[in-house]
Amino acid sequence: ERAALLIARDAYPGLDIEAELARLDELAAPLARRIATAKTPLARAGALGTYVYDQLGFRGDEQSYYDPRNSYLNEVVARRAGIPITLAVLLIGLGRRAGMSVEGVSFPGHFLVRIGGEGGLFLDPFFRARVLSPEGLALLARKSMGASAKVLPEHLVPASPLIMAVRMLTNLKAIYESRHEHARALVVCDRLADLTGSPEQRRDRGVHALALGATAAGQADLEAYLSARPGAPDVERLRGLLAKAATTVSRSGSRGAN
Repeated sequence: ERAALLIARDAYPGLDIEAELARLDELAAPLARRIATAKTPLARAGALGTYVYDQLGFRGDEQSYYDPRNSYLNEVVARRAGIPITLAVLLIGLGRRAGMSVEGVSFPGHFLVRIGGEGGLFLDPFFRARVLSPEGLALLARKSMGASAKVLPEHLVPASPLIMAVRMLTNLKAIYESRHEHARALVVCDRLADLTGSPEQRRDRGVHALALGATAAGQADLEAYLSARPGAPDVERLRGLLAKAATTVSRSGSRGAN
């Protein structure tokens, strides 16, 4: 949850992370009492789901799924709505504070949580933490990966905080790029480049930098990508962007000289 709040602080510079963490402490306190008598993973899953969705009023935001606020934990807590991964962060944060074993699972296309450790139950955070049977997991796999998809062991491995942060940022990147919000997309790409070291993230950061007129930074990123991926299929397109940027700089320099 701290990583999620650090991501949110890029969009909300005044965000008080310690205050947000204290708010989660407050929300979790009644849950600890509720699960004291819940001895099995199924009973604990029921107690967690009832408290978070029925008592606190959280829900999956089906109406405005791609609202970027659904990707920022502070907004999820304030609005009581989110997408699978941010609701998973909430379940993990509250569950662990209450003494439960709750882990994130980076299932393809739809983030899940596991309760009870290895051999435990898989819950869907977007739909009221309902327990997913093997058949339910298989259906979810087919929805996200195609009719012939099967659930593989690697789909159900607990996700590290790094994997979760990268997935949250990737969601935000897609949202801001679809809206052509280059400044916000650039900040997200910057985080992704730092976390992953991926030349592709540097490439995308460079494209957004050029769109914003930050020519030197954009050129540096695109040149780094071309050096790392000389045979990539987008090489010619990127060389075209670099040539266009160089021409623009040259023209600006000529006007300044006059």
